[in-house]
Amino acid sequence: MVRTLYKLFELRETKYGQPRPRHGLNLLWWFAHDCVQTDFNGRMTAECNPTNGDFGFHRFHNRDGLLPYSDLLYYEAGNLNSIRSLPDYVTKNYTGQSDNSNKDRIIVSFDSRRKKFENVYVTQHSDRTRFDQNHTYRISTELIKDIQDLSREKFLREPTNCSEHIFIDIHQSFNPNIQMCAAHFMEDCFLILGE
Repeated sequence: MVRTLYKLFELRETKYGQPRPRHGLNLLWWFAHDCVQTDFNGRMTAECNPTNGDFGFHRFHNRDGLLPYSDLLYYEAGNLNSIRSLPDYVTKNYTGQSDNSNKDRIIVSFDSRRKKFENVYVTQHSDRTRFDQNHTYRISTELIKDIQDLSREKFLREPTNCSEHIFIDIHQSFNPNIQMCAAHFMEDCFLILGE
C-alpha cells in the first residue's frame, strides 16, 4: 500500500529528493507550480499534457505493481537522461553519471478526457530499472496546494521539523516572563519569547 503525504513535514521525513545532487524536490515544486492547478474541491486540473509528452512525460506501465490499479493511464516525468525540456533549476545538478542526480520521478494518473490528474506520486529508483516500493508516496491535493503557496527557495529550505526553529533565550537572572510556545501551523513553527 502506498502511503499518502498530507503535510510538508511528512514529505521532509521521507527524504525524497534529498540530498543534492538529487532533483526530486525541484521536480515536485516545478510540477506543483507549472503543471497543475488545484481548486477548492480538491480537483487537480492539468496545465500540461502528459499524453503529448510535454516535459518528458511518458507512459508508465506499472508492470511491477508499484502503484494501485487504475482505469486511468499512468505517466512518468523526471528522467534527465533523455529530455531537456524541464527548467534549468530542475536539471542543473544532473551529472550524466551513475550517481543520484537522476534518481527521482513523478508519476501521475491522468484523465485525458477531463484534463485532470487523479493522483500524483513521487518515487525513486532502487536500481537502474526499478522503482523503490518503500520510497514511493502519493502526494495529496492538500500538499500540492501547500507547495503552490511557497516560493521555490522557501520550499527547498523548509525545515524537517519544528525543533530546527526552536531556541531559548536564557538571561543571567531568571526571568519569569519568558514564555515559550511552539506552534505548528501550515508547517511553519514560531517561538514566542516574553520580554
